[in-house]
Amino acid sequence: MPNYSLTLKQREVYEYIKDYIDKNKTAPYIREIQQACNIASYKGTVDKLLALEKKGYIKRRLNKHRSIVIN
Repeated sequence: MPNYSLTLKQREVYEYIKDYIDKNKTAPYIREIQQACNIASYKGTVDKLLALEKKGYIKRRLNKHRSIVIN
């Protein structure tokens, strides 16, 4: 796992994704992350994912559903 610090909301999103993948063997949709983590907007959720990706916690393929991979 990368050594960059996360905000509380980024940590919440990361933990949700990790738990979801462990339980379901596939990544959640962005809307599922938004609802589960009580993020006000779709764009806000995408911004959290981009931050996690930039910090090296996840990888995503653009325009692909359920394409989040935990590093």
